[in-house]
Amino acid sequence: MISYSVFFTPKAGVEDVAAVAATRRFLETLKAGGRLRGYRILRVTNSASFPALPRFQVIADFASQEELDATMAFMQEPGKVMTGPHGEMIALVGEFKVSFAADA
Repeated sequence: MISYSVFFTPKAGVEDVAAVAATRRFLETLKAGGRLRGYRILRVTNSASFPALPRFQVIADFASQEELDATMAFMQEPGKVMTGPHGEMIALVGEFKVSFAADA
């Protein structure tokens, strides 16, 4: 399993619930299209020794590197990033950080 993690904080003035709902709509479109296996949206409740950690984490799971690569290529098609569900989500998110992980 390959996981794509995004840590994010909504833009100033954007309610958490609106940013999470937009994120969920985007991820559901990918899942419905068979472009990801599953996902979780987590609220960071204690950043411990990482005070700069954004407030939310999304973990999107893919069956393989090939599936992740295909989804990334799909998202790079013209008009996909700034429009539709992804564009709606991007408009609400301020800070974000990305990481990739694989089962050990």
